[in-house]
Amino acid sequence: KRKDFRLFKLNRMDKVLESDEGFECRTVPVPDLSTDNIFPGNIKVKALFDPEVKWRLIEEFGPDCYKVMDDGKLLFTENHTDVDNLISWLLTFGDKAEVLEPKEVRDKIIDIVNAMKKAYERK
Repeated sequence: KRKDFRLFKLNRMDKVLESDEGFECRTVPVPDLSTDNIFPGNIKVKALFDPEVKWRLIEEFGPDCYKVMDDGKLLFTENHTDVDNLISWLLTFGDKAEVLEPKEVRDKIIDIVNAMKKAYERK
């Protein structure tokens, strides 16, 4: 109906049904779907991860996203686009991750953990 190119994520579609309705194929411009274009990384994060979560780092960022340190910890360096999203992601690792940089992110995580601690100490 819109006569415009649309891009849809299949995993966001619900109750998709097969139809006999046809469509006319046409040539459309391929959008720039590069990671840098869609998610411009302006926050450089550096964090240490326990080796037991290596699979998640590889799954989400590929096998070259970390360096194994002498103590076995994984030094992860990556660019990220959004501080709140970054903090939420890091918190999913619990005590298996420690942010080294940027200080702003480290400080916000400390504030969140302290607030959570207070909430759990209430009786």
